[in-house]
Amino acid sequence: MRKHKIIFSLHFVIIFTALMVSDRLLAAEETLGHYPLCEASAALLVACPDGTGECLLVADNEQGKELYLFPVNGQKLDSNVQGIFKLPNGVEISDIEALAGISSDKVLAFASHSRNTSCEIKPKRHQFGKVNLPKAKTDVVDTLRSKKVTCEHLFDKQMPVMDAPIKAACKAIDTADLLATLIDDAVQAKNSNLTEDDAKNLCNAVNSFNAEGSVAIGNDVWIGLRAPLLKAHPSQPEKKNLAILLHMKDLTAYTFDRVAFVDLDGRGVRDLSSNATSIYVIAGPTEDRTEPFELRRFPKSALGKTEVIKSDLILNLPSSSEGLAISGKTAYVVIDGDKGNNRPNCNEPAKYEILSLP
Repeated sequence: MRKHKIIFSLHFVIIFTALMVSDRLLAAEETLGHYPLCEASAALLVACPDGTGECLLVADNEQGKELYLFPVNGQKLDSNVQGIFKLPNGVEISDIEALAGISSDKVLAFASHSRNTSCEIKPKRHQFGKVNLPKAKTDVVDTLRSKKVTCEHLFDKQMPVMDAPIKAACKAIDTADLLATLIDDAVQAKNSNLTEDDAKNLCNAVNSFNAEGSVAIGNDVWIGLRAPLLKAHPSQPEKKNLAILLHMKDLTAYTFDRVAFVDLDGRGVRDLSSNATSIYVIAGPTEDRTEPFELRRFPKSALGKTEVIKSDLILNLPSSSEGLAISGKTAYVVIDGDKGNNRPNCNEPAKYEILSLP
């Protein structure tokens, strides 16, 4: 009798789990669009520029001159209808990794401000764009174009005193930048024995500044860092390997005046989005490695507090999930592919999932 009870219980668990999985996947992993969209890196729900309804706006970090639009009807995405929004007048924003909506018609498109894989500084990544979709207009802000991405230039110089959280974030950012500079200098030195592969391995481990998420809450814009992590919180030292969020002072420059720290279980931010009550995070490894990513959530109100923000794990995501857009209880997740050299086709296409949130 006991054996039958155990078998029945196990059978119930299997059925219940299957129902839960099928319920969360409104659309299982499918191909998103077509070449030249291959390496999807950010997503945002917007009003379609032609006034036909709602669209999913998608960035590709290899395509700096255009963004992509996919019609949304209810909870379904027409992934075969790939509209293109071209940045006007020869404007280019290299390595777009984050999108944030600041009004019904204006979007911020942020470059990562990161170094390349061998730690070389890439000034063309030091910018962001204010995109007006209906008017097809883009204003580029490049206040860090000729400067290093360090705290000397990242934080508002008008602040009378930097508080302990900002100092801690600065130490993490500047320490990683110093190590990255040493690697870059060794690569550039003519007498160096450092190979390109060695440089990439070292640079991957250093985790210098790399911003891959953004979210706008009214007039407040927060940037989420994939790297570096904060090794230990200044007033809660037991809290370690925390993701860093930076609050923009305003939209005139890439400068910040506040920080927040989120416990993502040792992961960094790959994208941010929000609904009426919560901030949602794609949490992924700071380094380039294959492992499950996670969808996490925390209350919006936590951003106004000084303590480490606790995040709740919602569910696992496919590796290379890079873009997130939330609408009520629905999450649109876009997944990075690979451009490769197989023109006019992607070596690996971008993909997407649509998830039902608890």
